Amino acid sequence: MIIGGIVIKLESFGVIGLGSVGWAVVHGLSRFYPYFVYDIVGDYPWSDILSTDIVFICVSTPSNESGRLDCSAVENVIERLNSDEYSGCIVIKSTLSVGFMDQMVVRYPALRLIYMPEFLRELSSYTWFTDPDRLVFSGNDEDIREVLSYFSWVNLKVPVLRMSHISAELGKLAHNAYIATKVSFTNEIENICSENNAEALDVMSVIWADRRVCSQEHLTPYLGPYSGKCVPKDTRELLNSVENGILLKAVEEVNSSITEKKAESFQPVIITIIPTNNRPNYLTRSLSSVLDQKKLPDKVYVIIDEEDPSYNAVENIIADHIGSLPIVLLKNTRSCNLSGAVNTGIKHACEDYPDIDTVFISILDDDDWWDRSYLANVSKFAQETKADWIISGLIRHDDNNVSGIMQNIPTTITQNMFFVSNPNVQGSNLFVRLSYLCDIDGFDEDFVSTTDRDVCIRLLDAGTVPAVLNNHLVHHDAHDTRVRLSSAGSAKKRAGLQYFYNKYSKRMNPMEKEAFKKRSKELFQVSIPEGYD
Repeated sequence: MIIGGIVIKLESFGVIGLGSVGWAVVHGLSRFYPYFVYDIVGDYPWSDILSTDIVFICVSTPSNESGRLDCSAVENVIERLNSDEYSGCIVIKSTLSVGFMDQMVVRYPALRLIYMPEFLRELSSYTWFTDPDRLVFSGNDEDIREVLSYFSWVNLKVPVLRMSHISAELGKLAHNAYIATKVSFTNEIENICSENNAEALDVMSVIWADRRVCSQEHLTPYLGPYSGKCVPKDTRELLNSVENGILLKAVEEVNSSITEKKAESFQPVIITIIPTNNRPNYLTRSLSSVLDQKKLPDKVYVIIDEEDPSYNAVENIIADHIGSLPIVLLKNTRSCNLSGAVNTGIKHACEDYPDIDTVFISILDDDDWWDRSYLANVSKFAQETKADWIISGLIRHDDNNVSGIMQNIPTTITQNMFFVSNPNVQGSNLFVRLSYLCDIDGFDEDFVSTTDRDVCIRLLDAGTVPAVLNNHLVHHDAHDTRVRLSSAGSAKKRAGLQYFYNKYSKRMNPMEKEAFKKRSKELFQVSIPEGYD
């Protein structure tokens, strides 16, 4: 395939280091290529990385005691790839100390090393990666062309800047040091205004009006010193790479004199609802994945029918987690099915958190489990995109794929996608604003199965805005060795499919009706009677 004169090869990529940059790379590239990930924390096979055609190193490079960047984690990864004789392109996205790349090229001559620094704002890492201001490369020209082929989707107006390793390293550092300089300049002007009884906003508005000043970013007073994970350490690295950095010394001096101001960033409340039905062993696994989250939920509701034979066992499991999770066991007070259990959780969420516009519901089936980054990533993506609900990727585990296989993630979400089949949306990869679940009266309790398709259709009918996060973060247990709601031929699956068809067939065209009936028969052994409209 050729786009914009660049050949696209349908090959796989790997990402090492699953922070803001690593997951942003996954989100941007996985729309076009299969991928594997690895991090020192979590269960990610290193062998998968070695099977890829290109790998992106996105590990952290913190400041050391001397004010230089500690690139040891990057070199450890390079050394491991070298030991395993990795032959693909190795693209380093981490911010590097000045001169690091030239050292690595000499030390590892057999490797195809490319430096491609990333220019993201942490709060907008997903959206900025997919809409970059520039692409910066250093390395062998042929290798750069190969790496660039993975970015054929980038707007052709975006500049592609090729340069030496040392220039790329300095360019990245200079970019962040420039941000620091603008902030310190603004704070200096603010101090001068204070001493002269002037309004800093008025003074800075004179600067903003200049056609050569493209943005008010970092030039707005009253926001305090520069801070965060990147700008301070990168500015120190640049300053300490030379003997006498006069301006940057002043920038740091001004910054250290400014009182830190409390950031007022909105953080949504996250509620996790886990309906459970006589599966205490699976519940233990799902709860372990919640406890392992980088970002813990504000509340966990586990909902169970009072007559459930595993009630006492579930009580004991909840008691074991009370000290480490804000967890509550609730009795299902509504219909004795999945929808009733979820609606019980929604009801309690509304009572506990009346400001329902600021609350998101994350549902986790008791036999599924989350990657440790799930809640952190979907909540961040919801804030970035201002979406009402988020869909992320499923990893399906079944008898043929015990270790799991990534399912396709839809690029867009529309009602008719759900009429025939499910575009890989389960309760467990659904992250929804509570107010909109209330607007549609929660889950339809007349459904004993096929609930997820119905709730997605009704959310779309209500005019809500979904967004798709291209991170596979949800593990879906689909083994056939036990009875599930979607088990072929089960009474609940038959009832759910028939009710769904009865509810939505009037909105289906003839081809969709036929396809629905065919899929029901072939996949679930359920025959929808003719005329069942």
